[in-house]
Amino acid sequence: MNYELAKSIFILIFFGALLAVSASWVVQGSAFLAKKFAVKSFVLGFLLLGIITTIPEMFVAFQAVRDGMPQLTVGNLLGGSILLLSFVMGIGAICLKRVILDHGMTVKDILFSSIVVAAPSVVLWDGQLTRIEGVLLIAIYVFHVLFINREHHVMTNIEHHAKHVKHVTHAIILFVLGIVGVAISSHFMVSTAESLTTICNISPFIVGLFLLTLGTNLPELTLVVTAIRQKKKDLAFGDILGSAAVNTPILGVVCLIAPFSVSDTLRTQVTLGLLFIISLFFYLAASTKKDITRKEGIILLLVYVAFVAFELLRI
Repeated sequence: MNYELAKSIFILIFFGALLAVSASWVVQGSAFLAKKFAVKSFVLGFLLLGIITTIPEMFVAFQAVRDGMPQLTVGNLLGGSILLLSFVMGIGAICLKRVILDHGMTVKDILFSSIVVAAPSVVLWDGQLTRIEGVLLIAIYVFHVLFINREHHVMTNIEHHAKHVKHVTHAIILFVLGIVGVAISSHFMVSTAESLTTICNISPFIVGLFLLTLGTNLPELTLVVTAIRQKKKDLAFGDILGSAAVNTPILGVVCLIAPFSVSDTLRTQVTLGLLFIISLFFYLAASTKKDITRKEGIILLLVYVAFVAFELLRI
């Protein structure tokens, strides 16, 4: 392997890990402060967790847009949703034999979440994203927040993250250090990803789709490894689906800041088509058996491997 390539991948992984740790500190500090100041509203709690847990993707997105490479962000966000719902869930179902999908979510919840995840497949199909479409993506997510029914799950999450913090000063220190860590790591991740486009002579979209997305989704990858080790068949499905869904409003914010068009419409359409199919698959699975079997996990994993192979062969 080329030395510069190996060095860039190592840097990407290192700062991806720093990004994950820093984001965890931000979530813990915020959750404690939310609990301390009695944030009991479901919508407020959901928005708080939704915004705070997407800080890594937000910082990476803004850094890429600032550097004039919005397609790096598009690849990262679309690739992240596909990675979570095919590779992560596929590995989980294979190793655990069965993954339970309900985990505090109703069929309606999963339907709304699946629609949010699949929304970019519609608005980006023509290869362009305008500010109006950006507003639409954000509005779909807000609608999802208002109508989803997971009050207990949200408050339980706040309690879970808050228990690691001792007092207000500790929470503030964690929050500040976390924000600084996220800012630094996202800067180096984006600059390294930009270097990889030159080293490998590939488009920013592909780098974001497969390399950058690994770094920004390390928390979810860690989550599935932990679930496999502990043999927890529920796999916190709601959190994983929620992480995939929140990529949609982030993409909407990117459009508001810097509307753009993709250079390779066919490649983007393949990605969007897969995103739509996977979203539909999870809704159908939830509305029937409410689980993912090992056989279905193998199919999900093979779909992701085929997708990676298809994209790499076209480079």
